[in-house]
Amino acid sequence: MNIKIEFNEREQWLLSFALMNIFGGGSTNVLQDILGKHVESARLLESKVEVQVNRKHSSIELTSNEWRVMYESLNAVIYGLGPCELPTITGFTLQEAYDVNLKICVAVWGAYGGRTWQEALDFRSKQHIP
Repeated sequence: MNIKIEFNEREQWLLSFALMNIFGGGSTNVLQDILGKHVESARLLESKVEVQVNRKHSSIELTSNEWRVMYESLNAVIYGLGPCELPTITGFTLQEAYDVNLKICVAVWGAYGGRTWQEALDFRSKQHIP
C-alpha cells in the first residue's frame, strides 16, 4: 500500500538530505551504525526519494515499509548530528526535524507514542492522566 505525505519544499530537501548523508556525508559510518539493519533499504530508497523531490510535487509517495525506513533514516541523522550540528548542517532546528518525522509517524502509523490516538486516550484515562 502506498502512502502519500505532503511536505513543503524545505521538508522534502531534508528527507533527501537525510538519505544522501547516510551514504556520502562526513559521518557516514556513524549514521550507518545507527541505522543498522535498514542501511540497504535506505540505499535503495535514496534515488526514489530524490526523483520525487526533483519533480517539485507537494508530496512524496512511498510504501509503508519505505516510509518506515525513511523515518529511521531521518532519526539516524537527527541523532547522529545532534542538536548543535543539525541546524548548522541542515538549517533545521531539532524541533523542526522532529516535526517532519512526526508527519511520517502520524501518516504511516496514525500513532501517538507508539499507540493509535484512541489507544493513547484510553491508556491515559485508565492511568488517570489528564
